[in-house]
Amino acid sequence: MKTMITQKLGEKTITNYIPANASDALAFAGAVMDGELTAYSASAPAGSDEASSSFATTVMIQQDSNGEKAYLNLVLKSTKDELDLFPALQGKTFNGVKADKIVMISFRGQTH
Repeated sequence: MKTMITQKLGEKTITNYIPANASDALAFAGAVMDGELTAYSASAPAGSDEASSSFATTVMIQQDSNGEKAYLNLVLKSTKDELDLFPALQGKTFNGVKADKIVMISFRGQTH
């Protein structure tokens, strides 16, 4: 189990992931971390503890009308590849950039 802790320091918010349940993670964070702390954890478990394979990929999308670009770091299911990814991204908008052109920068397998 992991708990996401947001740490607000003035106008800046930092996100930390602590491998503990919400109450333990918040107790730890409160003892050693500065700022306003909030803990978030999954309300119901999903998936399993069994190792699974996936692909980590970095994709650059570009909008034709103005040349703006955005970069997406994604983890794909092991059964998916660029033939599935490109149509799923095409024409959608991410970070204010419409995916007219899609370029895969990296694609590597991983087990977790």
